[in-house]
Formats: sequence, C-alpha cells, structure tokens
Amino acid sequence: MSGEAAVKQGRRAHRLTVEFEIGDAMFERVRALAARIGGIALYERHRAQIARRGARLGLGGAAELEELLSGVERGDARALQCFVELTTTGFTGFFRTPAQFEAAREHIGKAVQRRGWARAWSAAASTGEEPYSLAMALSGLWESGTAPVKILATDINCSALDIARRGEYGPGDVSGLAPAVRARFFTAAEDGKVWRIADEMRQMVEFRVLNLAATEWPVAGSFDVIFCRNVLMYLEPRCRDAVLLRMSELLAADGALVLDPAEHAGRTGALFGRSRQGVYSRAKAGAGP
Repeated sequence: MSGEAAVKQGRRAHRLTVEFEIGDAMFERVRALAARIGGIALYERHRAQIARRGARLGLGGAAELEELLSGVERGDARALQCFVELTTTGFTGFFRTPAQFEAAREHIGKAVQRRGWARAWSAAASTGEEPYSLAMALSGLWESGTAPVKILATDINCSALDIARRGEYGPGDVSGLAPAVRARFFTAAEDGKVWRIADEMRQMVEFRVLNLAATEWPVAGSFDVIFCRNVLMYLEPRCRDAVLLRMSELLAADGALVLDPAEHAGRTGALFGRSRQGVYSRAKAGAGP
C-alpha cells in the first residue's frame, strides 16, 4: 500500500483498528525519521504508543507501516502528513493553565496601551483551542472596531490546523467552559453537536503551517507574547535549545515566553528571566546561554 493510500485509509472513520507490534529495526527507522523531520525525540516508552496511534490512523499492521515509512523517505507529501500525525501529540484544550492566559492578557494589555497594537504567537496551536483561548482572554481590551491584537497560530500538523481554521468543536471540547463563556463566544448548532467560535475571535487568529525544527520559519518578529507549551518536552535537546534561541530573538524587548509550568528553558535559561507559572520575560540585552 502506498503512503497516499495509508493516509486515505487512516481517515476512514468506519475502519476497524488493528493492533500490531513494531519490531526493533522498524522502530529505529521511525525514531530516525521523527528526529530528522520534526526534531522529535522518541524513546522505548513510545513504541507501543506509536503502534496504537498507527492503528487508530488506519494502518493495518507492520507491513502498512513499512509502506508509510517508504513513502516518507520518497518525499510523498501525504505520507509525510500521516507520519506527522503518527509521531506528534495533539492533546490540547481551552484555557489550560488559566493563570497563564491572565498573565498574557496583562502583558498584551500594556503593549496595546503603550503603542496601540500587539502581536502574539501560539507556536503549537494544534486544533486551535490555545490561540482561541488567548483571543477570548484578550476580549475587552478595546471598546469596538477591529481588534488591535493579531495572533499567529502555527503547527506542523496540517490536519489539526484544518480543524482549527473551521473553529468548530464538539460538546466535550467546550464542556469545561463556563456557560457564560460558551454563550458569549460560541454558537451552537440546533442539535448541540457542533459549537462554532465567534467570527470576532476567528478574525484575530491567522493559522499557518510551521515546523519548529525547520531551518527557516515563515514568521517575523517581534511578538509581545509567545506561547510554546507542551512541545519542547518532545524535542531533542539540540532542537529544543535552537527553538528557544530563535524565539528569544523574535520576542519584543519586553516580551514574554509562555511554557508549560512543567517545562523549563534548560541551557538557554540565561536568555530569559523567570516570572510566574511558566511565564518568562526576555532577559536584558547581552545575556546569552
């Protein structure tokens, strides 16, 4: 089966999943490709996880995984997208770690007051919950008219970004939001199975494909706030350091970097001054890792 066929099968919701095992040689191949393509570090504990995820994507066994890997190595774009879905974790949700959104609102609010506009970047946007949460958190910073804040939202996973662009979520996705928040920022379909984010929030966010491990990023600074949560922990150390170095260069002089509270800046820590709950300020000029 070709890489393209594997992708098509993975998107057939009716297909039954097939449990299979990944041998040593094949897992090493997966690891090498994940590191080369996305800077992703896979360990032995990920072997069974990759197999389960492959089954959910519709891969019928090790032979079909072999065909998928061959497609990736040939440069097949569809196979590559399927491989990205196989090796990345897209778990997200609205307003994860609420205090970080409060800190971002305060920081961006000061930028708007100072110069009349602000920019933010959600660097691992997945299906859009994070950038839309930020947009909702920022509402009220202006009275009317066009929002003075623009949010760039990027991810390596094209399929996840397609969902984000639609801005449509299921009841479970919005169940953790307060009723008043759902009523203000979402419109529910008559059957209640689809909740669509308000156009005002959608207009604040631009979605774009970006691989943090790529040599070139289609972004330009500066940003007042950069969210880079739950992604660094999956990257190889060298890639992680390179990402943080480049992000420090894209931050405004008084910008803030938001990591998951469980993450840290590691060897690039000198580039940032620790604030609270994973929110880092940019260090003064001249500091380095």
